[in-house]
Amino acid sequence: METTKSDRSVTTHDVAVIGAGMMGSAAAKYLAISGRSVLLLGAEEGNDEGVHASHYDQARITRFSGPDRIWSHLAAKSIEAYPEIEATSGIRFHQGSGHLRCDLPAIKEASLLDHVREVLDEMPIAALPLTADQSRERFPFLHFAPDARLHYEPAPAGIIAPRALVRAQIAIARSHGARVEKGVALRLEKEGGSFVIHTGSGAYSANNVLLATGPYTSLMPLAGVELPLAVKTESVLLARVNPREQSYLMEMPGIIWNFDHRDYLPYAYILPPVRYEDGHHYLKIGADHDRDIDVKTVADYDQYMQSEGSSATAGLLREVLIELIPELSEAPIKSKPCLLTYTPKGYPLIDQLEDGLFIAAGGCGKSAKSSDMLGRLAAYLVSGKTWPEPFARQTFSVS
Repeated sequence: METTKSDRSVTTHDVAVIGAGMMGSAAAKYLAISGRSVLLLGAEEGNDEGVHASHYDQARITRFSGPDRIWSHLAAKSIEAYPEIEATSGIRFHQGSGHLRCDLPAIKEASLLDHVREVLDEMPIAALPLTADQSRERFPFLHFAPDARLHYEPAPAGIIAPRALVRAQIAIARSHGARVEKGVALRLEKEGGSFVIHTGSGAYSANNVLLATGPYTSLMPLAGVELPLAVKTESVLLARVNPREQSYLMEMPGIIWNFDHRDYLPYAYILPPVRYEDGHHYLKIGADHDRDIDVKTVADYDQYMQSEGSSATAGLLREVLIELIPELSEAPIKSKPCLLTYTPKGYPLIDQLEDGLFIAAGGCGKSAKSSDMLGRLAAYLVSGKTWPEPFARQTFSVS
């Protein structure tokens, strides 16, 4: 049904941010802090339109190390902002449990370990190299290969709760005057010098629009152009730990395990146990995308996100978990689905599509820890501000 002018919000905002996920909420915060009139429009969890967000989760790894210096600098700038976000919002989302990275360069010919070491030299943290024996002494519940090369990062590396981080960003945005509305943007039209955003229940007007719509960016007719975004499904495994297991896993760091000895998975990430909505504590493990599931439409996304994901992926992850922590071989398990959006360059698209229309999408499976800085870059782009070093517009451009 066509929305008439009389149905629309009478206020024309400076900027409408469509998508209240991790990048969108951060961008809205920075835009509101700068004094802009901001509308943040995002889907409510469990909405009738079948739109889902990948931040519907309780734990993600945050760390400085990695083979890519841009991603590591994005993470470092974001981690630096965590304390202020928590203090200003009153919402805790960060746990400095540390981070452990494992590589097996003797097995993998194209090891990224040298790149990781180079990047760590630029980071504001001293990562401690560990042998497998030293790791076993510090973390006796973890079982790595004898020739593993490990680097341990102390706090503030650790984990973040993505739902809580989004709530914190939105709370700060609201405190600076941002208007926050629940809804799914179904259509975007340009009318005169402003944009009209149509939802199922009404419409909003804004002079500028930032699309932070994640995997739905290419599906919803909002951008008006074809964008180089590819959506992949990823199932994660949750292993429920009992109080005894939780007690001996208390010192567990977040882990990136480049085990390299499995043909079907290149790596895995493992998070220490955290409390989920059902009151139980779960250890989470994930890896590469599902090989047996393909989604193409909003209906496909909806069906997948309401499922338990890929049973094949869950089975592979269980094998990895038992290899790393054999004591959890009998732990009750369940799997959850996730949607990841990738770009050709391996970095998010943060760019201007046309006059007044901007995009910030494509986290490439790496954006949770770095979402604050990504949102800041998007806000600076909309406001015409210069980006800080070492970030260049071309790195995040659509073309």
